[in-house]
Amino acid sequence: MTISYTTHLICAPDLPEAAEVLVFHVKPGQFVGADTLLMTLLAADQEWQVHAPDEGQIGSLMVEHGDFVNSNDLLLLMEIAEKPSAFALLDFDAEDTSAAHTITAAPPPVTATTPSAEQLAVSPAAATLAARLGVDLNRLSTEALIDEDAVLEFARQELLTLGKIRKLLA
Repeated sequence: MTISYTTHLICAPDLPEAAEVLVFHVKPGQFVGADTLLMTLLAADQEWQVHAPDEGQIGSLMVEHGDFVNSNDLLLLMEIAEKPSAFALLDFDAEDTSAAHTITAAPPPVTATTPSAEQLAVSPAAATLAARLGVDLNRLSTEALIDEDAVLEFARQELLTLGKIRKLLA
């Protein structure tokens, strides 16, 4: 069985005001366990801790020490192994609706801080939008920098595909 990885967008928690990035507790490429302390923010004279949602590998840090962030701003990217599921994503060809292919392609975990052939190049605005829309950035074309327009177009195509699937199942 091939292990697939999903890029998780780790965002700032709900904050009472803008928070300063105080401490990084991890570095890109580092493997961490679930609930590992990733970063500490300072807002309203209180420290806010950001923890790993699951075990995985730290990808790119999207902020720097001393930066100010707001609620839900993108802080870092993290590669997490997908859990087995009873569901499969189906890709129906518009001409041949009888053929279904399971989508299993996903890159290996990141191993460096600069983009390589296996890594995504994503603008911070696109990563934030993808997080809000629930878009898995691994499923977008990686030939160029992924920007907000690419995320919106991908989401639009997914909705069209979902509509086709619903018609087939009706």
